Amino acid sequence: MTDPQASPRTRRAGALLVAPPLALVAGAAVVVWWSVKVGRGLQWTQAGIKLGAAPLIGESALDGWDWRWSPALAAASAVAAIVVAVAVRRPTLGRWTLIAGAATASMTFTVALAATDGRKGLLRGADHETEYLANLAITPPAAQFVRSFLFRINDYSVHVRGHPPGFVLVLKLLDWLGLRGPWPVVGLSIVGTGATVAGVLVCVEQIAGARWMRRAAPWLVIAPYGIWMITSGDSFFAGVAAVGVALLTVAGARRGASAIGLGLIAGLLLGFLLFLTYLGATFGIIPAAVVIWSWRRHGPRALIGTGAAILGVVAIVWLFARAGFWWWDGVEGTKLQYAYGSAKFRPWSYFRWGNLGAAVFALGPATIIGLGVLRDRKAWLLVGAGVATIAVSHASTYTKAEVERIWILLFPWVAVAAAGLVSSRHRRWTTLALVAQAATTILLQAALVSKW
Repeated sequence: MTDPQASPRTRRAGALLVAPPLALVAGAAVVVWWSVKVGRGLQWTQAGIKLGAAPLIGESALDGWDWRWSPALAAASAVAAIVVAVAVRRPTLGRWTLIAGAATASMTFTVALAATDGRKGLLRGADHETEYLANLAITPPAAQFVRSFLFRINDYSVHVRGHPPGFVLVLKLLDWLGLRGPWPVVGLSIVGTGATVAGVLVCVEQIAGARWMRRAAPWLVIAPYGIWMITSGDSFFAGVAAVGVALLTVAGARRGASAIGLGLIAGLLLGFLLFLTYLGATFGIIPAAVVIWSWRRHGPRALIGTGAAILGVVAIVWLFARAGFWWWDGVEGTKLQYAYGSAKFRPWSYFRWGNLGAAVFALGPATIIGLGVLRDRKAWLLVGAGVATIAVSHASTYTKAEVERIWILLFPWVAVAAAGLVSSRHRRWTTLALVAQAATTILLQAALVSKW
């Protein structure tokens, strides 16, 4: 409530602080309501749109909602309760203890969520006929696979046709090492989930400081997009991206061989990201923001790590080009596949709002409110870059539906905004926000039977 004794200037200042989060919540509510209402009508009248849980993708194309309960969901609830309790008590933990703890908690939480549907819930993103693993039996040796990728693209499953050849090469490497079958693919998703949290937290600490890293940690663990982490190869992409940006951030503050080595590894990871997902190009907004920050913070010294990173990216692009795959040709080939595939059944008139509705589900209420209350400029560097990547990807009109999975690469950077809700003066509200975010994730998992 507004203090009746407060001056008009104080009341106006209070109103200005409250207005942004209220506007965001109201806007998000309208977008979700519209995308659900209109989307449900489309999924019942236009089978080719394949939504099922509009604006989300359900396993059933007609109705992807089905309330269910399992011991795994109880385990996820227990992990969430521990995360909330630790966040509220705010114990003094070392930086690496906190980062490792958050990464471990995120892996445990997301595995428990996926296991709600038992073995099927863990494997559906690995052994389905539309996924990457199903193609290993028909792909030629690695060099020939890369060289002939665009010529044979029609032979492969929909996920391979929609991405560069990089992830299939990763699976070929696992197969060569003797790690065959779907479970190693699940393992990649689990590792990617933890690596994403660790990488983002390192970036937050380097740019915004240890206090903001501690504030951000619990939100990265319990965010609703975790529902799709273990059941999607995109979590591996997110992990590669987050670790790459983290190393780039650290390299910008170093000198000599350390800066060169870290920068080079960062560049190799971010370069390989381009050949895991075409969204890797849009993701480049985030490392670009980090480079600008490094220059402003450390001056010319930052050029050492940045230059090494650029060399790493160029080296990966050159290697794939030498192997017979030019990235831009891949983009054009995938656009053609998409145009003749699901895109023709998915009208942009719906997905210009439906995509945003799916993003609201994936980010959860705390992130939406956090975007309105976050005031720290340094934290906003990462959050704003994350928002920009989503905006650019959405404005391209290339992505219609499935963004709850596709934008997993981008969501964690935006989720940092929820750290703005943490307050030492209002711990009760902080606790309520954490509980609401965790409950959203668990209830969404209990109700949604996702395709992934």
